[in-house]
Amino acid sequence: MSQYVALRLRKLPTIYWVVKPDMEIDSPQDLVVTTQHGCEIARVMRVVDNKPSGLKGESDPFIVEILRPINDDDRAKIAEQKQKEQDAFLQARGKIQHHQLSMKLLKAEYLYDYSRLILYFKSESKVDFRDLLKSLASQFKTRIELRQIGVRDETRLLGGIGCCGKSVCCAQFMNTFYPVSTKMAKEQNLSLNPAKLSGICGRLLCCLAHEHEYYASFHGKFPKLNAEIVVGSETARVMDINYITSKILLGFADRRKAHYSLDQVSGRKDQTTGRNLWWISLPGEGEPDLSILLKNLNPPGSGKKKKKTDAPPRSDNPGQGDGRRSSGRNAGPAPEKSEEHNDDNDNAAEDSDNGQVED
Repeated sequence: MSQYVALRLRKLPTIYWVVKPDMEIDSPQDLVVTTQHGCEIARVMRVVDNKPSGLKGESDPFIVEILRPINDDDRAKIAEQKQKEQDAFLQARGKIQHHQLSMKLLKAEYLYDYSRLILYFKSESKVDFRDLLKSLASQFKTRIELRQIGVRDETRLLGGIGCCGKSVCCAQFMNTFYPVSTKMAKEQNLSLNPAKLSGICGRLLCCLAHEHEYYASFHGKFPKLNAEIVVGSETARVMDINYITSKILLGFADRRKAHYSLDQVSGRKDQTTGRNLWWISLPGEGEPDLSILLKNLNPPGSGKKKKKTDAPPRSDNPGQGDGRRSSGRNAGPAPEKSEEHNDDNDNAAEDSDNGQVED
């Protein structure tokens, strides 16, 4: 049975799958390959025994042939090529300034056989670089390719250190970018502060998408933040849930705080109100009295909060101590009665910010 090799080319990688030739190939290893553009250096990412599901044909047609693993002469040529790429970058940047184009040059990259020079750039608007191409072609005497990329590809091309202290994921192992939204941050109980949720590229962190599947597996199984929960004969508020350590932090009315295991959290839906009721299962005890969670709730389907009816109206005259409104001619209208806060188990933790920051 044939083995398949995953190859990555250049700095903005796309994975190409090819049939493993009759030679010793292991990961990670650099190979000299022939592509539709010319001779290039490819990095072996992994070797698998089964045909990848996304591969339509026998091999990717872009890779024509795997020639050999690199040797000492190839390594010396690669080092020389890097120096030429730096010189080409400076000269190309000078040409861009000469033509006064609104584009930022990011990197210059030669193919292994010098048959093509690839220039990566970034621009906020459309650029007419026809005159620039003529100048570059006459100077470098090779085929010039200009590639416009976005801010995420810029970070993957140049690399950098993320907020975790490690190299950014896109420059390490990511082959494609996944859609990221603030809904993922909400499900992970993170602050919706754009400065904390953005990477060095200015877009939402890719790690939100990496960890979303893990946090989504807990959705609906535990109460939300600030929800009310019964512990024995008391009630408490959910202050924090740590899904990594499987701990829940509760705050009581007397300002006590206590940690409990997520395995102790139990819940059910009330048949009358349709509300989720939560409690902590203590050793040797069954389901506690959950009526305390329902005493302040409105009837289902009312859609309104209860109003205070027993509280006296606030006095407009600070001189009167009984709190009644003055009967004088200059007395203003009675203030409107305020609505009391409805301590709802599920809705208390709902975030009021429904804005989406789309990537």
